[in-house]
Amino acid sequence: MKKTLIALAAVAATSAAFAQSTVTLSGTVDVGLQDVGGTNSPLSMVSSRHGTSNWTVSGAEDLGGGLKAIFKISTSFNADDGTTAGNVLGNNDMFVGLQGGFGSLKLGRSFNPAFFYALTANSTKGVTGYSTRAGTVETDGVYISNQVLYTTPNFGGFTGQISYAPSEVAGASAHRGVGIGYAAGPLAVNFAHSKLAAAAAGATVNALNLIAASYDFSVAKLHFTYTDRNNVASDADNTWGLGVTAPVGPGLVYASYDRSEVGAGTTRVIHGGYKYFLSKRTTAYLNIGNKKNAQQAFNGSAVGKAVTGWGVGLAHNF
Repeated sequence: MKKTLIALAAVAATSAAFAQSTVTLSGTVDVGLQDVGGTNSPLSMVSSRHGTSNWTVSGAEDLGGGLKAIFKISTSFNADDGTTAGNVLGNNDMFVGLQGGFGSLKLGRSFNPAFFYALTANSTKGVTGYSTRAGTVETDGVYISNQVLYTTPNFGGFTGQISYAPSEVAGASAHRGVGIGYAAGPLAVNFAHSKLAAAAAGATVNALNLIAASYDFSVAKLHFTYTDRNNVASDADNTWGLGVTAPVGPGLVYASYDRSEVGAGTTRVIHGGYKYFLSKRTTAYLNIGNKKNAQQAFNGSAVGKAVTGWGVGLAHNF
């Protein structure tokens, strides 16, 4: 449950009008036990395998005429040992912006349109290392620093995003991103393109195209996401995932099959799990993964050998 810390800020000295300002503290604490499989897999306690452990301060101020000033500072942490693992303040997203009938404009660090429009059965979590998307969407950055992000209003189910982030390196190309999505009733269809800022002048940068769709049949929801890189041969970088979620008892079952082509080999991952909703804010979960990597050994196993991992945990949103 989000806690309102400050409410009511006076505005407009020339009139008796007041604008309401709010600051909210929220976040997630997520921790559990995990065995990633392979020949080198001691049982370990890990953080953030269902959601991302974080604390977030966000707020808005009514500027009048339907216009609001907004901000957010979200920082992730490791709930198993209290460290930040090199993370810094606002390492999730941290921005200030304006919101109104025109949509929203954010300045700072915010979602990459390519990641925002991805649709998967279990988002980015599950057993650590069991993700074929490690070389695709996640490499392109979940969040983009130095970003100007514009999001359109909803037009009959259609939304769009355009982003730009300077490289801050002389002669190097900037980040550019665009996303278009449609969601109405049971159907959602999205397209996104992302090009990361170059680290140096003349450097090769990642350029990613993404197509995603989902359909809710009520008894189950199907998810599909496909990615392809502009600067890599089409048979060497394609990644796709097909997943399903279904309400079962007091929780949700999820399963997915992901496949990634990199170079001359293919990696495939099968995910599965169950989320048990103890309340609206507290979830117990079980994650299972099976991975076969044709390019390299995984966690001490032989190249091409299938490895199975599992994890259990508890997450609480506040």
